[in-house]
Amino acid sequence: MSNRPSIEELDLAFVDEIVAQVGTGKEKVLELLQAIQGRYGYLPKEALRRVCELTEITPASIAGVSTFYDQFRHRPAGRHIIHVCIGTACHVKGAEAVYEAFRSHLGIPDGEDTDADRLFTVERIACLGCCTLAPAVQIDEVTYGHLTRETVPQVVSDFLRHEQQARAASPHKR
Repeated sequence: MSNRPSIEELDLAFVDEIVAQVGTGKEKVLELLQAIQGRYGYLPKEALRRVCELTEITPASIAGVSTFYDQFRHRPAGRHIIHVCIGTACHVKGAEAVYEAFRSHLGIPDGEDTDADRLFTVERIACLGCCTLAPAVQIDEVTYGHLTRETVPQVVSDFLRHEQQARAASPHKR
């Protein structure tokens, strides 16, 4: 679990601090966006407006850079990220069906990548580096292999059970 603030805890003082450290020039847009993404897990509109207030960077520049690079999110992610490998081996063995099965099982509507409870975000990833497990997924740091559409509900249940046990063993974690 990260130390990211929740949406309700959005503190723009961080934006003020990072702008003071990085600078206010137009050329600092990428560095500032990376810092904001690292802090909040996505690019909150309020934080981007604050950047524009404090710097020479325009909303158009922010939009151009933040939509060009796929590392940037414009909406909050779920607490857990499910990376579905779509590399060659996984693709050949049915990765797209597994990806769709996760979305369906979690009730994620078209055009979205995160479930309504913001527990899971499902993303495709180019390669997990475990081709012998194809098709494979990684939920946070836990890797599952040889998945099928039918095994997706069991994988989600297994992960949640594993996470619950980890939290019980370490009560200071949220």
